[in-house]
Amino acid sequence: MTFSWNPKAIVLFLLMVTSSFLLKSQSANDSFNRGLQLVASEHYEMAIGQFTEAVKIVPHFYEAYFERGRSYQLLQQHQKAIDDFTHALEFNNEFSDAFYYRAVSHSAMGKHEKALEDYSTTLEINPEKIDAFLKRAEIYIRNSSADAAINDLTRVIELGHKNPNVYFNRGKLYLQRNEMKLALEDFCKALEADPEHSELRVERAMIYLEKEMFEDAAEDLSVAIDQGANTQALFQFRADALFQSGQYSQAIEDYTRLINSYRQRNEETYYQRALSYFHAEEYEASTRDFTRAIGLNRNNETAYIYRAEAYHRLGRDSQALVDYRIILRLNPRNTLAYQKRGEMLFNSGKHDEAMEDLNQAIRLEPTAETYFIRAAIHAQMNNKSQACEDLRQAASMGHEEAEKRAAAFCL
Repeated sequence: MTFSWNPKAIVLFLLMVTSSFLLKSQSANDSFNRGLQLVASEHYEMAIGQFTEAVKIVPHFYEAYFERGRSYQLLQQHQKAIDDFTHALEFNNEFSDAFYYRAVSHSAMGKHEKALEDYSTTLEINPEKIDAFLKRAEIYIRNSSADAAINDLTRVIELGHKNPNVYFNRGKLYLQRNEMKLALEDFCKALEADPEHSELRVERAMIYLEKEMFEDAAEDLSVAIDQGANTQALFQFRADALFQSGQYSQAIEDYTRLINSYRQRNEETYYQRALSYFHAEEYEASTRDFTRAIGLNRNNETAYIYRAEAYHRLGRDSQALVDYRIILRLNPRNTLAYQKRGEMLFNSGKHDEAMEDLNQAIRLEPTAETYFIRAAIHAQMNNKSQACEDLRQAASMGHEEAEKRAAAFCL
């Protein structure tokens, strides 16, 4: 028996099949679109129901799997999200966003190596996806792969990303590699975009301190402190930077805050504030703080020397001499004590005693300054040849003023 097909019947059959498929597709699309609307209004559980309906109707609807995965992800249900992204990729293995968001969920579950693989695949498909470079760089940083992280952050910058944190993070990686110049360049670029970024200011200040750019360090630390990063450590760094840059009055304020507000009543802080008072020519205040420092460490020879000098400048030479005697009992070979006491005695007109101290200082450790001072004593005592000999010796050791004096005096 043979069958014959009626052309009209064939057309009718095809129309029925096509209509059925179109109806299913339309129904799936309707569910999908309702799901998107629910996501937009943050009704993720209800959205999941609509996306589930869509994939029931059209099992290869990979966009619905993807969007359901994103909804699970937003609900922190990461394993379900991973399963859905994987289903989406089974139907479209070039779907870069599915790789990217699956990586995000892998990372959230602590599966960083799997995340790394997915971010890398994302970038093979879409080499300009900035977020994938940023996320992969985070994993490289976590894995201590500084070179790879720097490469990814550099690529982000090349793609035109303007976020200052990219420069900041790359700068910190350069710091890990001890590439200070490159780190400083990145911190400067980041601060051009965000000058109020307190953490950036602190990082750059630390580089400035390392490079002995104390005034710049103090300025950055001041901005950071003004922005609320007012920790004890930052006040300490700023106090030291202000002192080193010669801003003694401001340094005194910070050391005082450390002592009063942070109860940092130790030898070093009192000593540093005493030095700041001394250089600010507030000698009375400096003697009080040197006394506090000495009370905490009676072997602090330098504190005795500075206190003696402060007493001398206050016209209290008898107290200064007591301090010099204490120092030389502690350390009979303290060259600086002999030099400073000799200088004080010279200024007081006691030339013979001054000469004894300076001779002893030169025997212990000859310095250009000691020869220069002794030359002045010889000159006062009309010993021109000895004065010239000492001036020339000081000049040969790099004392510029001695060289000028020798040229004028030793004709």
